[in-house]
Amino acid sequence: MLGVIGDVVQDVVVWQLEPQRNATDTKSEIVLRRGGSAANVAAFAGPRYPTRFIGCVGDDLGGHALAEELAGHGVDVRLQRRGQTGTIVLLVDEHGERTMFPSRGASALLEPIDPGWLEGLEVLHVTAYSFESGPTADTVLDAVQRQHAQGGLVSLDLSSAGLIEHYGVAEFLDLVERCHPELISANEDECRLLGLVDGGAAGAGLERFPAAIVLARHGKDATMVFERGQLVATVAVPPVDDVRDLTGAGDAFNAGFLAAYLGNGGDLIASCEAGHALSARVLRSPGATEAP
Repeated sequence: MLGVIGDVVQDVVVWQLEPQRNATDTKSEIVLRRGGSAANVAAFAGPRYPTRFIGCVGDDLGGHALAEELAGHGVDVRLQRRGQTGTIVLLVDEHGERTMFPSRGASALLEPIDPGWLEGLEVLHVTAYSFESGPTADTVLDAVQRQHAQGGLVSLDLSSAGLIEHYGVAEFLDLVERCHPELISANEDECRLLGLVDGGAAGAGLERFPAAIVLARHGKDATMVFERGQLVATVAVPPVDDVRDLTGAGDAFNAGFLAAYLGNGGDLIASCEAGHALSARVLRSPGATEAP
């Protein structure tokens, strides 16, 4: 089973139909979606591989709706309830680029979890957003340590260049080292900040994670796969001509990759291709959803 732990929020997606017009109305469509990087990964992976989600929501309408929505994707949902369910407002411009206004709410309030929630997990996927603030940071780090103690693997998505800058590069590298992930997923900006990739080669930052498989994503350009500090594959990204919204595309890649990786015996190239294919479906749909 794939386990995913971390943030789950309500996304209010404002899809602009024209350039923003300050101090007056801008034509738009607004939709309410399930959000949170970790919850997105679970929802995308659920139909493809047995998946469990662990997180915290409020005992409110939004929290109950999110629980039902995740369960509707076949996810085994394990939630604590306290505080107020988090919300993120996403402004999506006419080119599909996002600006986000997060209020993490209960996502930051996850307390030590029932050990049974980790039973049977082959991989525990963690998003770096979990380490931003509140008790969730310590809870997730404890879960990572327990996952390793029971012989399971840990996957870490580095989540956000802004988060890394706020955390501090040196401190963030120390955090990643403490997580000791077997799989690291990062976009181009995150790789650059941490020195994981230098052009098309391994950067000095990779020396700190010699045992990790690193998936260096570059948007529409090829994903580079590093293993034991060496580039072992460059996996092309098929073009997507009808991009509607970038929200959730990285989460979809992680979900597609992990579901395939666990199902195909660890074929890195085929797993990357599965991640690209699922990401393309999400790029064609508003919010963190799949196009039919």
